[in-house]
Amino acid sequence: MPFTQGRGPLLCWVLMTSLVTLSIAQPSNLYTCTPNPGVKPTVASEPPFPTVPNTFSTKLEAIIADRNMTVSGEEYFDYNNNRAALFMLKGDQISKLIFDYSTEELFYVYPNNTCKTTNLTTDDNNLLFGNLENRGGMHVFTTNGALHFSKLYGQTYMGKKTIRGINCDYWRTCLTWAPLHSTFTLDYYFTDKDWLSSSNYKQVPVRAEIFGMKQQDGASPYQFHHIYDYTDFTTTLDPLTTVFETPHFVTCKNRLQLRSVPSLPKAFSYREEIISSTGTTKYADVWFDMDYKLMRLDYRPSSGAPPYYSNDPITEVHDYTIGVAYAIDRVMQNCSIIPLQNTSFDASVTNISTGATKQQFILKMKNPQDLFYLDNNYTYTGRRRARGLNCDVFIRTRDDYPLGPFKVHAILEFYFLANDQKEQNNAGALTQTSKDVPVQLSVNIPGEMVTMTYNFFNFDPENPEITNFDISSCFSDSKKISFKMQYLVPGILDANVLSYKQIFLFQTISKVAQAAGVTPLRIAQPVMYMDSSHAYFLGTLLEKAPSLSRYQKIPGKVVQAHNDAVFTGFTSASDCADQCQTFGNWSCNSFEFCAASKTCTLSKIHTAEGTQVGSTQSCDLYDRSIGGPSFSEVPLNTAWNNLRNSVVKKQLQIQVQFDKNVKTYTADTISNNVVANPDVTKVSTMVMNNFKVMPNKFVKHFDNDILSKVSVDDCAQACVTSLTFVCNSFEYQYATSYCLLSTLHPDENPSMITTNIGVDLYIRDYSNKFVETAGTTVLSSSNTIYQEILDTNQCAKLCIDYMGFNCKSFDYCPDIGTCYLGRSHVYDVPKAQIQSNPMCNHWSRKYLDDFVQSQSNVNVKLINDRIIAGVSVFQCAKSCVEMEGGSCATFAYCSEVSECRLSTSALSNVGQTGPDAVATCNIYSRKSFPDGTTYIANPQKYYGNIAANSQKGYSKGGAAGVAIVMVLVGVILTALVLFLYVKFSNKGGDDMTIKFSRQVDDE
Repeated sequence: MPFTQGRGPLLCWVLMTSLVTLSIAQPSNLYTCTPNPGVKPTVASEPPFPTVPNTFSTKLEAIIADRNMTVSGEEYFDYNNNRAALFMLKGDQISKLIFDYSTEELFYVYPNNTCKTTNLTTDDNNLLFGNLENRGGMHVFTTNGALHFSKLYGQTYMGKKTIRGINCDYWRTCLTWAPLHSTFTLDYYFTDKDWLSSSNYKQVPVRAEIFGMKQQDGASPYQFHHIYDYTDFTTTLDPLTTVFETPHFVTCKNRLQLRSVPSLPKAFSYREEIISSTGTTKYADVWFDMDYKLMRLDYRPSSGAPPYYSNDPITEVHDYTIGVAYAIDRVMQNCSIIPLQNTSFDASVTNISTGATKQQFILKMKNPQDLFYLDNNYTYTGRRRARGLNCDVFIRTRDDYPLGPFKVHAILEFYFLANDQKEQNNAGALTQTSKDVPVQLSVNIPGEMVTMTYNFFNFDPENPEITNFDISSCFSDSKKISFKMQYLVPGILDANVLSYKQIFLFQTISKVAQAAGVTPLRIAQPVMYMDSSHAYFLGTLLEKAPSLSRYQKIPGKVVQAHNDAVFTGFTSASDCADQCQTFGNWSCNSFEFCAASKTCTLSKIHTAEGTQVGSTQSCDLYDRSIGGPSFSEVPLNTAWNNLRNSVVKKQLQIQVQFDKNVKTYTADTISNNVVANPDVTKVSTMVMNNFKVMPNKFVKHFDNDILSKVSVDDCAQACVTSLTFVCNSFEYQYATSYCLLSTLHPDENPSMITTNIGVDLYIRDYSNKFVETAGTTVLSSSNTIYQEILDTNQCAKLCIDYMGFNCKSFDYCPDIGTCYLGRSHVYDVPKAQIQSNPMCNHWSRKYLDDFVQSQSNVNVKLINDRIIAGVSVFQCAKSCVEMEGGSCATFAYCSEVSECRLSTSALSNVGQTGPDAVATCNIYSRKSFPDGTTYIANPQKYYGNIAANSQKGYSKGGAAGVAIVMVLVGVILTALVLFLYVKFSNKGGDDMTIKFSRQVDDE
């Protein structure tokens, strides 16, 4: 028996539910009804009318005698929470009425699981439980009002009677219902007060019996007789009951939208359990990042289909920047790099050609809402529990739910953690608690008799670490470059800064990818190391994915009349794909490769855009999987050069917000001297410390040697290690990656330097091999003097090149352009020879540069070859360099006791703990000789070569020094006069000398 909506007849249902309010008008004459047969008993004392609780539920059976019909039902009433529900079973079909007085909605749920929504203020069925107006809106009647037991209607106690074997008290009332022109008597039977019922409530309803007359329009009145038996009367409701909610997978048209669907973040991770009514349960782990356009899915395929051909656990990483998927077998460690597939759950098909094959499509990455099938078509259905959690539930229907290769009609119910609940996940580092967490998605596919339940666990609403998208196993060692980058740290990295380690890491990944010209996915295994004074970033740069993996292959097809570029002589589709990626200034979206004619044809259009496609037996069509501009990936070596150039140019910077302050950190050096591929040539941007840069400057005819396709630090390394000539400077063109080496030291002729945008001039900085003591002279008595020296760097070069003796230091007086070379180090001379002179600076050899600190805080035996006490680490390095025959290979410096321990031992024999007394020291290993030559195990060979070279004569610089010495009196006296004049006069030297200078930062 279906419900009637509106103001039509409700008699059949209303009379069946005598426990509900009928909003019956009080008759003018209560005794006009037809009396119930029988004689009213004599009652000694009339018992009080029973009180019914505010909450109850009961089952009932209605005998409609005049229609030869029996109907079963259930009734639920909750006055405190202002809700009620009524279920009716007839002919194995259930109909339901659900009353929501808080929203003033009445839901009609029909046997076919369709549903309508009406407004309780206007629907006639509000009479069932009432429409009592109060300050908060509509409300159900009181319980007694709903039961219609009130003396207002003239109930008369009729005595006791046995009903269904139960001793009962019963009352009678005579009622009329004006809207239906009905008059009837109603007898109520309650258990005797001494009868113990199953609910343990004092008096519960047992039966209602109706005798009445109904007047039909235009017809003769007829009598009706109904009997209603109540069973299982209870006064409590299960707090988890769902009887006041619309049923699962039932959508109610015109329902009020009380809450919008929660919005998911752009990045998150979660674990998923998929339960199917077919009897299978699967699990998957998902990492999703919309900003990086990356998705990772871990699962186990159900069949050995390609590209895996196994049932091993699989990791798939999808890169939507370039349209490539990395499929990794985690057991066999096999990896296939393939185009993105349109069957993947994270892929949205934006265009499919209706006139071509189903293989043609353009993909894009789903946004977070689409990934979970969330949109604005969901309707909030209230609160329900799932997995033991209080959830806000949303429902919708859609006709495009994917079921294998098909799109089917489905009903979706989505459960979010209730908005007054919070989740604490164990995965995130930044977000400890979160709200609006997806808990469950239930899918019903009526046409296929299939239901699916997706349970979501450990939802972490923050950016997954890039390490979760590791694809390094897809590339061999020859296609990787591991590197270490150091930041120039302003100040001390205190505990507050160290707590921002993740921010450093994420920003660096993005900046490194941007500088190298690659996607973040190609920055593998990133790690951030930080201590009180340093910040290091370690990572591995990966080769780009094969160009062919960006394109879907459509065998035996060609695009007609869309050949934007044609090439011949191609032997593979892979070469054609490379050409498509790098050709011209437009995006190549498809190409054809014809093996027979070795032809490669490029096209600007996607074949999925409704393009006419023809068949061929000799050609294959390849269509780019994703739309939009094509991201042009650079090869590994180019990316590595780009990254190093960016570091050298001080362009790789990150900015960190500390409360109200923003600090900038600049990458200072980068090196690939890390444990990784032993076949890769080790390079480091530390070599740039040997040069001073003049941005946008160059020297004409600057071409003793030219290198192409190298990074700026490769260029510097070539200059430092040049064997065919002495390289004193180089130019680097960033746009073309050209390197021009020269013997010229521009300091010697500054007028040759001119402006050229895009070219930087790098001048060999010899002064970095010395330590400055400002305002001091040590060599005023030196007999090796140079004049008209333009700057400190030129004087330092003279000292390094000088062959007359081992030049260990120099004094440079810029105001008189004079350079003094000396045999002695500042550590060697008596303090009396060290004089204050504000016009000059002393520079002594920096011996520590010949070493690298290889170990820190290790235990060293006190049995080294030579121990020097009370010296600094710089003096210790000097002692090692000057040890007889250059035999000192390592030294240990123990700062706690200021001891220097020199050793001829190799590094492997240093720092071992033994029975002897030990001290905690830092170990320094010899890396080079004083002229920069790499240190070798047989130093006598090196020193023998030095001696042989010295016997051949002086270098150009040395000859100039000797020539000046041979000017016996005149030049020396002149220099001394100038020196003394400047030293003891208050006047400057500008009126006596010509000073040449240059500014390194000239534009």
